[in-house]
Amino acid sequence: MVDGRKTAFLLPYKSLVNEKYDQFKRIYGGVGQRVIRATGDTHDEISLLLKGKYDFAFLTYEMFLGLVVNNQSILHSLGLVVLDEAQFISDPNRGITVELLLTNLLASKEKGVCPQLITLSAVIGDLNNFNKWLDCESLETDRRPVPLSEGVLDRSGRIRIKDGALEDTLQLIPSRNITQRRPKPSSQDVIVPLVKQLVGDGEKVIVFRNSRGSAQGCAKYLATELRLPSADLLKGALPSHDVTSASSALRDSLSGGVAFHTSNLSAAERELVEREFRDSNGNIHVLVATTTVAAGINTPADTVIIVEHEFYGAEKRYFTIGEYKNMAGRAGRLGYKPHGKAILLADTPIQQNQLFARYVDGSPDPLRSSFSSKHIETWLLRLLSHVGHVQRADVFRLLANTFGGYLANREDPNWFSHAQVEAEKFVGEMLRLEIAEINGDEIQLTILGRACANSLLDFRSSIRLIEVLQQLPPDQFTMERLMVLVQLLPESDNVYTPMLRKGQWEARWPQMAASMFGQETALILQKGARDTAHFRARCKRALILHDWLEGVSIGSIESKFSANAYSQVGLGDIRSIANLTRLHLMSAFQIANAMLLVNNLDNDEVEHFLKRLEFGLPESALGLLGLPKSLSRGEYLALHASGVSKLGEFWSKLTSVVSDILGRNKADEFKELATEEIRVNSLENADHLQQLNLER
Repeated sequence: MVDGRKTAFLLPYKSLVNEKYDQFKRIYGGVGQRVIRATGDTHDEISLLLKGKYDFAFLTYEMFLGLVVNNQSILHSLGLVVLDEAQFISDPNRGITVELLLTNLLASKEKGVCPQLITLSAVIGDLNNFNKWLDCESLETDRRPVPLSEGVLDRSGRIRIKDGALEDTLQLIPSRNITQRRPKPSSQDVIVPLVKQLVGDGEKVIVFRNSRGSAQGCAKYLATELRLPSADLLKGALPSHDVTSASSALRDSLSGGVAFHTSNLSAAERELVEREFRDSNGNIHVLVATTTVAAGINTPADTVIIVEHEFYGAEKRYFTIGEYKNMAGRAGRLGYKPHGKAILLADTPIQQNQLFARYVDGSPDPLRSSFSSKHIETWLLRLLSHVGHVQRADVFRLLANTFGGYLANREDPNWFSHAQVEAEKFVGEMLRLEIAEINGDEIQLTILGRACANSLLDFRSSIRLIEVLQQLPPDQFTMERLMVLVQLLPESDNVYTPMLRKGQWEARWPQMAASMFGQETALILQKGARDTAHFRARCKRALILHDWLEGVSIGSIESKFSANAYSQVGLGDIRSIANLTRLHLMSAFQIANAMLLVNNLDNDEVEHFLKRLEFGLPESALGLLGLPKSLSRGEYLALHASGVSKLGEFWSKLTSVVSDILGRNKADEFKELATEEIRVNSLENADHLQQLNLER
């Protein structure tokens, strides 16, 4: 920084980027340091990043890779790159992004561009030559700044616990306090007396559950059983517009002093819950959460209780040791708690010993590449986009430079020659599909090939999209139709879509999709579907997105698309579908653009549609996004419904309609912002502001 170089922090989640951005802005913004972020949302400051007008930049992995591939000059201004949660290189879904961005950084060294690189992780086992591949020194420590005890509790109330090198078995809960509360024995029988005892000792407790439904239900019965003082201040601060079923459930549990934290809550609700739980004087002493809280968000507790040991859903896989350590690590955080305790729940003494051996005594898995020969085309395509052009005979050497290639070559000296045959087959296929071309004795991507490579789509997904788009006449191309077609991509099929597997309740969606988007478009959604249920899920996602874009209330969407309480569509599902669609829609648009299908669209139309997907707003409400302070979706929609859709209307009605909807305190905040904006510069529609008596 002394030399004017920049620092980039790369993180796996938007929530982490936003948290660290706020933290650095608060600490360093006041001393003239420029802090920016990029997560793929509207508030991104990409133009400042490209111009080098920053000191600290916080980005998600995907944003950094996409920006650097198309703007290598970014690396020239960087003095330091910090990649947090380096274990994600082993992740089967996102590992390719982490590995490719690190491969890109290594390749830049050959061109004399050498920002310092630091990778961080608290849950890596054996490095498996990761440091040698990066040509970095390794710094390892097993010392935890705040001591952590880890144990497994069975249904008798006895816990086998380890504190450093000391191990013991003791009676944590009197066995008489563990009683059956439902027709069959359940985890509730142990959770209630355990949490009651811990809170009675003055502790703050996080209870981890493996699904949103079980987390919400657990918070409900704990609030009923514990009867803690109501968190009235937090309840009063919660958003009051576009209230969801989860929002109502949160208010109910807060009446008993218990909160929950799941993706079915809005970002504003989750932030308020996190802040209240962090506050040592706050009224929330028990937080029930899904693993969203384990992903590095700072929510420190005295004790963490981990109820299940596997993920809920189709994959039903057990937590890895690293995932367990992440959850356990929420207990006893530096600067908050002097000691932490993590407790796993077991049904029997036998399971208690098994869980203790696996998780308490176990070490995180060795670091591995996520590279799979099944995805060799995607890896080579993206690597080709980084280098521009290469000798045909050297194409495979690009893959050999990755962590996966490095490890494979060390383990099997014959791997290179075997895999090179597969690479040559792929080169032939690229030439046949015209996504690559021969220029002299070198191979390079075509414009269409580069659009595929720069997307986050798997190679086979890109090819499926191209085949579908070839059936679409250019004069029928719209962003909404492209949004619908994105639902047939494997990446969209993998997003969780609540579906009732039995009966005919879900059979309605194809006909509704045909009526909404046209029969031809609906029929295309059948392409590549595994079965009828798969096809119906695609139609259902498209219809959910339509209502989201039109500003239909979350409660109405939940009611319309939920078959029953066990296949309920919640805000988390809606946002997950919308966010993933928005992520891949831009890639799909670039591919369609390379195919010369989008001549009837301008950049503003594309940008507006992406904003609508991000915020869930109709076109006529987008003008409100120009306000100097963000609002919730419910607040935007309430203003829009009251005839306030443009900035001028907002400022002219600030003391009347706007104040009634947003509340006097928030309206006063806008007055302050407007006063400052007028003083520094001129805000759009400033003539309306001048009519207001705005005084500090």
